[in-house]
Amino acid sequence: MKSHITERNFSAIRLADGPQADNPAQAHKRMLSELAARLDQYNAFSKGQFVKWKPGLKNRRFPDYGEPVIVTAILPAPVLDPSENASASPYFQEPLTLVIGVARDDDLLEFRVDGRRFEPTRD
Repeated sequence: MKSHITERNFSAIRLADGPQADNPAQAHKRMLSELAARLDQYNAFSKGQFVKWKPGLKNRRFPDYGEPVIVTAILPAPVLDPSENASASPYFQEPLTLVIGVARDDDLLEFRVDGRRFEPTRD
């Protein structure tokens, strides 16, 4: 019995589905490119400004994603954490450029962070 689906019909069906989805490696590469570009997006911050993590760039326990924090200081020169001297650490030579204030149990905690990973809050 001969099939009624010809190569021409099969191509038309494939085109109707739209562009073919990326394979996992291509999707991963695209995600990495987007995150790297987001890290490079520059924001000028000022003391007293409210900021939050940029999506996909949180690398510390605090603050939570979406949690607004306050800029308490802008460091005049990036500081490298001397306790992170192993190149296997994700914090190795991370340029800490901002001091942020986070509220925890009615206390203000300050953290030195990489300002490239933050963006102004919109609220």
